[in-house]
This record gives sequence, structure tokens and C-alpha cells, in this order.
Amino acid sequence: MKIFALNLCLEFELRNNLSTYQFDLITFEELMGHFFKGPEFSGQKFYVEVNADKETFLSEVMDIQKNEVWRQLDATVCFVFRSGEKLESYLDDFKDKFRHVDAAGGLVVDEKGRYLCIYNRGRWTLPKGHVEWREPEEDAAVREVKEETGLEEVTLKEKLGKTYHTFRKGKKWIIKTTHWYKMTATSDQKLVPQEDEDILAVAWKDKEEWLSVSTESYPLTRYLFEKEFAGNLNVAKQ
Repeated sequence: MKIFALNLCLEFELRNNLSTYQFDLITFEELMGHFFKGPEFSGQKFYVEVNADKETFLSEVMDIQKNEVWRQLDATVCFVFRSGEKLESYLDDFKDKFRHVDAAGGLVVDEKGRYLCIYNRGRWTLPKGHVEWREPEEDAAVREVKEETGLEEVTLKEKLGKTYHTFRKGKKWIIKTTHWYKMTATSDQKLVPQEDEDILAVAWKDKEEWLSVSTESYPLTRYLFEKEFAGNLNVAKQ
């Protein structure tokens, strides 16, 4: 499972699921040695074997994800567990450290195979927003796409799955589960960015155009596009 903490990605994986290629397992102390050196390790992936008791582990991981300097690192930390039962127990208790909210969004494709992207808070990303009380997730996804982009006609397709990311609101830490849906829409519709949500632009982008601006995006958004381009965008189990 992947949990995105701004630019930083935290993964929780079973050791047996990673046996198809070689990697070096490091200790948590070695990971901290890298992280304290700062940006020179941005973009790297670290595999950390989990040997600590649950209380110690949760404290250490919360320290990582709360550190704003480390959250800015475009790095991935994969916590490797030998037991599936231990993985689920530690992961569930980690998620319980946050207040949970739900969001929904769409990967919208036009008749030319282009993707609808929004420019929000200085980054290119995909339209999404909060799920209202008792609102079906698929209805929220369509509503948010329309509100943020100005589209009037959108056709809902299959659910793609869900992603997780964390952020701070005031003094509270929140984990947001976003439910993603595939959608289609015609490109002859007028695009109107929702400026009161800090959306400055809306544009259809083909694969090459997206890749040219992908560095101006969040790792979570890049992850979704990577899965889409690979032809296996189904993050339901993530």
C-alpha cells in the first residue's frame, strides 16, 4: 500500500511480494542517516526492514511523515514486513493516527485520447474534491470534475480504485482517501477553471504534453499516469 505525504511516498509491503528483483534492506537508523543529509537523496527509494515493536515503529514513522523538510523530498520509503498479519496490524494502527476524509475525482479522456488536467497551487494535477455527507462516491467524482473544470457533460465509466495522501489542517493530521473514476467528455466544451479553489488553468493534454509538465506535479498524480500509460491503472488494492 502507498501513502503519499506531499512529495514523499511511504509504502507498506510484504517481503515475499518484492522477491522478483534485488534490493538492499537497511535499518531505520540508516534511513535517518540518509534523510538528515537532505535533498541529495531526493528521488531515491529506500527499503527498510521492520524489526521494531509496534509502538516504536509508529512513533518513528509519524516523525518521518510530520517532518516538512522530509515531506518535500521526492523519495520513497518502503517498509518491508516478513508477516502479512504484522503488516496489516501496523498499517491499520498507523492510519488510525489520522482523521479520515473521503474525496473523489476523475481521469477524463476526450475523443482524441487526451487527458483533462488542472493547474492547482502551482502544479498540474487531476480534478477531485470532497465527498459530501451521504453522497455516492461516483456522484461526487462527476460533480467535482464539472465544478473544477467547467465541463457540463461528462460520461462516467469504471472505477479505477483509490489512493491515499496525508496533510495537516491546523493542528490535526488528516489522511484523505480519493476514489478515482475513468470518465469521457468531448473537447468542444468550454473549460472554466474554478478560481475560488485556486485552479488557474484547465487543459487537455496528450501523453507527450503531460510528460513535459509531469515534474510540475505531485508524485501521486505521476503515479496515476504511470499506471494509466502502462495499461494497468487499477489501484483498488493499493
